Amino acid sequence: MNKMKKIWFKSAFLAMVGMSMTSCGDFLDIYPLTMVYEDNYWNEKNDVDQIVTGCYTRMQDDDFVRRLFIWGESRSDNTRRGFHAKFSATSAEGYILSENILSNNAYTDWSSFYSVIDRCNLVIQKAPEVAEKDPNYLPSDVQATIAEVTALRALCYFYLVRTFKDVPYYTEAITNDEQELNLPATDGDVIVRNLINDLLAVWPNALKVWPKQSGKDISYGRITQNAIFAMLADMYLWIDDYSNAEKYAQMVIDYKTDYFKNNYSSYYMVNGYPLIPDNDNTILSAGAAYEYNFGEGGGPESIFELEFSESTTDGTKSNDVPAAFFYRFISEKDKEIGYGLFAPAEDLWKELSSPQIFLTNKDTRIKESIHVDNESNPEIVDIAKYTYRSINPSLSTGSTLAYVGRLTKNDVNWVFYRVSDMMLIKAEALICMMGEDATQRNDSLGQAAFELIKAIADRSAPNTSSSLTYSNYSTKSQLMDLVFDERRREFLFEGKRWFDLVRHTRRDGNTDYLVEAVQSKFTENAATATGKLKNMMAIYWPYNYDELQVNSNLKQNPAYPEAGDSYESTGK
Repeated sequence: MNKMKKIWFKSAFLAMVGMSMTSCGDFLDIYPLTMVYEDNYWNEKNDVDQIVTGCYTRMQDDDFVRRLFIWGESRSDNTRRGFHAKFSATSAEGYILSENILSNNAYTDWSSFYSVIDRCNLVIQKAPEVAEKDPNYLPSDVQATIAEVTALRALCYFYLVRTFKDVPYYTEAITNDEQELNLPATDGDVIVRNLINDLLAVWPNALKVWPKQSGKDISYGRITQNAIFAMLADMYLWIDDYSNAEKYAQMVIDYKTDYFKNNYSSYYMVNGYPLIPDNDNTILSAGAAYEYNFGEGGGPESIFELEFSESTTDGTKSNDVPAAFFYRFISEKDKEIGYGLFAPAEDLWKELSSPQIFLTNKDTRIKESIHVDNESNPEIVDIAKYTYRSINPSLSTGSTLAYVGRLTKNDVNWVFYRVSDMMLIKAEALICMMGEDATQRNDSLGQAAFELIKAIADRSAPNTSSSLTYSNYSTKSQLMDLVFDERRREFLFEGKRWFDLVRHTRRDGNTDYLVEAVQSKFTENAATATGKLKNMMAIYWPYNYDELQVNSNLKQNPAYPEAGDSYESTGK
């Protein structure tokens, strides 16, 4: 892992202190680059806090955020090439969309994630040492700090495992440039089990809520107990521990239910669940849920999201991914206007007139996810989610759109977890607990799962006749299809769909479901594009070519050639 070592020591420091209370310039005047690794830097709690904040700052970097979408979404049946004039079929993005991924594709580079892991490891080692020097750094503060960075490290490793399967795994700090980390890959399931054990050990020490800053709630943008519970639910589902997946998802649902009951009227819930209704029955307009979850950010359904700022003068960073991938707007940085590098797959924009994926074309999530210039001829579409402050589709006709406030600043947050995710994780876990026979249905578990799915569907398709009916799903297999379909509808373009397909594939032991889904987005050469996906290891990514050159113990994923051909790369 020499490459990771070099990245950490040569470029990590600026991002580590990017959000500190002290300005970067003053800080670097006092502490030169190499000093942060030395014991004379780690003297007080504020020193630790600066590096913890730097973990989040590093996650805000463009190369990190791009991979949240690329790894979790771009290979799925949700996306195709965008209509941006500069899109190239021979770019990193173009090769991904055609399922022609080689080891020198820019997005095989995982250094941004290991950079965060390195920071977390360093804090875990140094925080207790600082507490011995600073009497104001209380044991409870140290424990809370370690819980926070342990969770951030776990999140990064979980992304790596879902993307590459087996990856180099280490938890020790890199404290000097002589350390070698020439590590082989560790089995991904072993890593996830280790991550779970880490989170189980630290969650009691994590904060339930963070103190407000200038009257603003910041808990959604920092690790909390609920964020850890959400990660545990997701990780347990990944390794097929369904009872624990259900348990931790329910813990979040219970907390959010109490929060809604204490802070909102019963109107602001759906079927008794903590979901913001996406409609106002008095004016027949919709969009409330979208505005809370994506337009404003940090809404009541939020569990954990990566926060960005309209103004970068406060030390935070802007989010450039929606502009690059979904929609490009006029700005000083990019003086052009038009479409992004990715667009909704063709079967998605057909949902506006002939719904097949959605239950009705009055489902507000269609309009909140997909934008078309001309609904009667939707040949050119772009991704709406994350690019508008509010979207108000009419409930009376199901067709009239009102897109309000196209974002002109990149301050949209990236959502990792929200309540509907926990509800659907619980539903999937319950369905998996129904037994091995896919043709049978356990009504106790099945009904409970169905009610969770129905609540999410109902909130986005109010006042329609296409409501879900339990009697239409008479087998475990049909309920499983329903929960995966609902996850697709609910989390369009949020970086989850490919991981969902991979999880389904792991459980099936074959790629049939995944291949059938992905084939649907190709208008030509579908069999050629998806043929290699019949190999179970091809659902993961190849290791980066340069990484293989510096780490002799890392062996390439057998579904890919050792070396990739050279081609243009627009990725970061």
